[in-house]
Amino acid sequence: MNKTKQLFAGLILMALALRTAQADYTLNLMKGVTKVSNDIYDLHMLILWICVFIGIGVFGTMFYSIYHHRKSKGHKAEQFHENTTVEIIWTIIPTVILISMAIPATKAMVELDDVQDSDMSIKVTGHQWKWEYEYLDNGVHFFSSLDEASNKARQIDSGIDPRTVPHYLLNVDRPLVVPVKKKIRFVFTAADVIHSWWVPDLGWKKDANPGFINEAWTSVDKAGTYRGQCTEICGRDHAFMPIVVVAMEQPDYDAWVKKTVEESKKGPDLSDQSHDELVSKGAAVFAKNCVTCHGAEGKGVPGAFPAIAGSPVVTGDIDKQIDIVLHGKGGMPAFAKMLKADELAQVITYTRNSLGNKVGDEIQPKAIQKLLPQASGAATSAAPEAKAAPQEKAEANIVLSKDELMSKGKAVYASNCASCHQAEGQGMPPTFPPLTGSAVVKGNINAQVNLMLNGKGMMPAFGATLNATDFASVVTYTRNALGNSVNDVIQPSAIHTLQAAMPAAKDDE
Repeated sequence: MNKTKQLFAGLILMALALRTAQADYTLNLMKGVTKVSNDIYDLHMLILWICVFIGIGVFGTMFYSIYHHRKSKGHKAEQFHENTTVEIIWTIIPTVILISMAIPATKAMVELDDVQDSDMSIKVTGHQWKWEYEYLDNGVHFFSSLDEASNKARQIDSGIDPRTVPHYLLNVDRPLVVPVKKKIRFVFTAADVIHSWWVPDLGWKKDANPGFINEAWTSVDKAGTYRGQCTEICGRDHAFMPIVVVAMEQPDYDAWVKKTVEESKKGPDLSDQSHDELVSKGAAVFAKNCVTCHGAEGKGVPGAFPAIAGSPVVTGDIDKQIDIVLHGKGGMPAFAKMLKADELAQVITYTRNSLGNKVGDEIQPKAIQKLLPQASGAATSAAPEAKAAPQEKAEANIVLSKDELMSKGKAVYASNCASCHQAEGQGMPPTFPPLTGSAVVKGNINAQVNLMLNGKGMMPAFGATLNATDFASVVTYTRNALGNSVNDVIQPSAIHTLQAAMPAAKDDE
């Protein structure tokens, strides 16, 4: 009897503890701020109560039978075999239960995968260790990284109490901004390893796999800020690539888009900087983008990430270092797409004159800018109006050799095309077709140019985002590289003529 009392007392205490834990740590699912998240919550609760009902029925019957038909009361176990009635009952009842659970579950799964009739599309690419966002409808494009305050606090021996940092490890420098009450289609992929994009308030998570495309959608009902994280172990800094989604009312969202596009037109600061200024600013760029792999003191991680201190690449020919920083190599990402020309010049100068290195040279932003395609280095793609008139005039008459076009086209391709069609042109079927052996790329060059100028489906209209030189270069590159050997070229002057006619064509429409 005492053991029975102890058992019930223990159960009561456990229930009280669970109630407290639920209040502090939320044991149940959250409802979220989307219809999908609420439907998933309702499905979860339905299945939970069905399971509770089954548990009460099964265990209640079992405990009742054990207690009231025990041997001490003179009962003997009944022997029976192949009772048809019992077998029919225990087959029909579970079948009915499973069907009653399958119908709402299937409905919810179909709803989750229905990306049709979306109002806008956003491509999400996972990188070690940041997120890249491309708004496929308006050309906005930027990278989102862990915020500076969290990044400083998480360093070993930083001396900063993480509890003093607002939203520690759950804040970013640039959040993903979306309008409320709009159906938003997401396209997920990765540039290196498997990542997973998860914002609990949206009600789902989706893997981002290199070489593959996953899709999902959401429609946020309430304006606000919603936080999430990468939920796939993607490397040593997996814990430091959070996600922040800011949902705005449509007027506020439109104003954000306008402001973001206007800021992108400003471009990088191309003025000459003193050696000390380059080094000083480069330290901040290094801390934000490089310290994760190479360490705060440039010692790297032996066997994984090479040291900067004493590196033959960093202390050697500056042009070779620039090429690796811009275009990447192995586990090194291509920073031409992530950083602006001034930031690239600053961090390159910093690494060559700090962290135990004393080369004594430098590189100015102007020199870096000449190596970048038009859209590189900016947070968003620049609009045609941002082109300078002297550049337009020069492009109208410029003639480049095939080698010059190919060399520049490789950089343009890496910054604007590789994320969809992949570095070697293999694409990600069926969403992004391969360029290797493509009938479009190997066919009439005018047809390819027209497709790239005006876009089609998921293909953006590059006539509005690339200048004539970059455009001609990447067309020539795709037709003579990536497994293709058409052996033809197109000059910037021809592209310039077509781009100049585009606004007039739109007015005629």
